[in-house]
This record gives sequence, structure tokens and C-alpha cells, in this order.
Amino acid sequence: MRYLLTFAILSLFLPIRLETGLVLLRPFELITLLALINGLATGRWQSLAFPAGFLLLLPFLDWHMVSAFSVGIENGLRELLQMSAVGAFAFALAQETRRLETYKTVNILLFGMVLILAYTIAWHVDHGYLVGWKHLFDPRLVFTFLPIALAGLLLFANRAKGRTLWFVWAGLLPLLVLSGERKAFLIYLFLTAALLTRGRLTAMVPAIAAGFMALLAVSTMVDNLYVEKQLQSMLDPLSMGQYEYLASTGKYASGDTPSNVQRSFSWTLSRQLISEHPIMGVGTNQFKNIIDTEFRDLPAELRLGIHGEFQRILTENGIIGLSLYILIWVAAWFRLSRALSWALFHGLIGAAQARLLPLVFLVPCAFYVGTEASGTRAFVTLILVSLLPELTRHGLCLSLNRARRSHPTSMRHPRFLGRPLPGSTR
Repeated sequence: MRYLLTFAILSLFLPIRLETGLVLLRPFELITLLALINGLATGRWQSLAFPAGFLLLLPFLDWHMVSAFSVGIENGLRELLQMSAVGAFAFALAQETRRLETYKTVNILLFGMVLILAYTIAWHVDHGYLVGWKHLFDPRLVFTFLPIALAGLLLFANRAKGRTLWFVWAGLLPLLVLSGERKAFLIYLFLTAALLTRGRLTAMVPAIAAGFMALLAVSTMVDNLYVEKQLQSMLDPLSMGQYEYLASTGKYASGDTPSNVQRSFSWTLSRQLISEHPIMGVGTNQFKNIIDTEFRDLPAELRLGIHGEFQRILTENGIIGLSLYILIWVAAWFRLSRALSWALFHGLIGAAQARLLPLVFLVPCAFYVGTEASGTRAFVTLILVSLLPELTRHGLCLSLNRARRSHPTSMRHPRFLGRPLPGSTR
């Protein structure tokens, strides 16, 4: 039971799915159901917990479902089933925050993602793709989340383990470049700057700028057209493709990529819909319905959903939905900061770790949901963000209690994910 929810998260990276007439089913739903039944039937959760992180999720999820029913009964039922699955996961995780062993959980996630990464690369190489490892939709997301998990271990590792992890971190760079996953590379660049500067924002800005300059230099030396194109597109992340050119000629303009063109089209249509329905939005999933009915003559690669939760929520759920969504993120940041201040006061972590933890987890997760299509993974990411303060505080409390039992007269070396970073207490 202890690690069922961990396996549920890992299952979201597996290329296993069942298309039904109403919903898309993955192992995630089954594993979550098993965890829920086990926790309720065995008496493991004798006293139910409803922490703030769980309660903050409910208004947004409820509004998301109400908005879905405004589009149609079938659409509403589909979202109700999905929200039931992610809601059950949130409820189960809220009960397990008091028992979860953070260190072991992160290690299991990391080990599982490494296996999935190896499978993804092997599959692509076997099928003749030496670069551009993005043809397996679900497993490719490991390139995005593996750096986040690895950075979490780096943040709390002791010196000996830290040296090994930095070696692994450096080895991850060429894999990300060859994968072509731009968001993963940008997250890696941000995390590298954050870790090297110990979370000092004044030092992170020039570090990130230096990283982009290095990226520019590398892009001029690469002789692979695909990798060069991906690197160049990252140097101008705000560039928008010319969807009008594609619609009229059937070809992409020079320098355009399918994703940039699709984002340009969706952003243009979103602005129009937001201006017409600013408060309540057009309704959950209605954006895709509008494309399929009013723009059916466009190429298939343009007729996709919105890739970015903030944009999608404002378009489909309006200002009300976006306000409820942003509230979760803002509350998570401040609540996590309070938990880390408490841990710093008790000597469980150092000042650098207190600065870095929100940057290592919250910023990359916000970037992911801001650039990825909506779905179960986006909702699970939101759940983990909202409950991160509880997970952190309970993990630190567990560390404090163990330290008191083991060393009642000395509290210098807490055991939560390793010791504080050397020199990080200032």
C-alpha cells in the first residue's frame, strides 16, 4: 500500500492505454482504485485527514466539472469520471502524507523513470531514430520529470553521493539534446543554474544568460539538422509560427515547427474566445469542439487542443477558473515557504535548501503545465504541487522525531534526505 501511489505516478509514463467510447483509461486509474480500496477497507485510514492542500483543490476541480456539463451531458460525464480518478488520487495521497517516506519515494520514482528512459531510447534507436526521441508520447515525458527528481536528490545529498549525482546530471545533458524535448532542456538549464547558484536569484539571471550563450554557440557547431532546428527554436522561445502560410500553401514556412504553428493558431483563437467569454469561458473541452466544427478544413496538426493549462483554463473556464487555479499555486508557494522556515529554525535543512526547494519543484512544474496539453498528468502535477507543503512538513517531522529518538541529546545532523548542504546555513 505504501508505494501504490508512487507506482500510479510512474504508470503515467507508460505507453499503456485503453481507448473507450467515453474516456481514456490507463493503469493509473486501476492502481489508484486499489490504493483507495486498500486504505478504506483495511482500516489504514481510521481518522481521515483533509489538509489545506487537498481542500484548495476542490473549488477548481468542481468548477472544471460544472464547466464541462455546460458543454454537454456526455462531455460532463467524461470529465466527471476523470475528476473522480484524480480526486481519488488526491484523497489517497492526502491520507498518506503522514506515512510517506520521502527519500524512498523519490528513489523509487527516479529508478522507475530511469528504466522508462532506457526503454524509450532503445525503442527509438531500434526503429532508426538516432535523434528526436519523441515518437512515444507518454514515455517521452520522462525527459521532463527526470531532471526534477534528480535535482531533488542533489539538493539534499551529502558530499560523496553529491559527486556521483553531479556526474549523472552532466551525463543527462547530451540525452536531452538528442531527445529534442525542448521543455525538458529548458527545465534542465533552469535547474542547473538554480543548483549552482544555491537559489540566489541575483546570480541565477546571469547564469541562465550564460547558458543561453553557450546554447547559441553549440547550435552553430551541430551538423544535425533536427538538433540544430530544436536548439535554434529554444533561443527564440516566444516566436510564433505562421499558421496562415501553412493553411494556404499546405507547407511550413522556413524555420517553423509544427508545435510553434499550432501554438500560434491556438493562441489567436484563444484571444478571440477569451474576449467573448471572459468570466466563465467557453466551457471545458469546448475549444476542441470549436476547432473541429468551424475549422475542419485546416490540417490535422493544427486542429489540436491548447498546449498550456493557464491558457486553456482562461479560455475554457474563464477568469473564475483561472483564479481558482492560480490560488492553488500561490498558496502552495507560501505554505511551502512556511514549512521550510520551520525546518530551517529546527536545523533540519540549510538556508540554501530552503531557498532552492520551491525553485526546484514549483517552477519546473509550472513551466510544464504551462506548455503541455491538459490531461491526467497535468491534474496529478497540480495535486502534487498543492500537497507538497504537507508532504514536506510531515517528512521533516518524521525526520525530527527519528533524530530525537536516535540522538536525544544532539540534533546536529537530521536524517531527512541527507544533511544540509555544506555552507548552506548562512
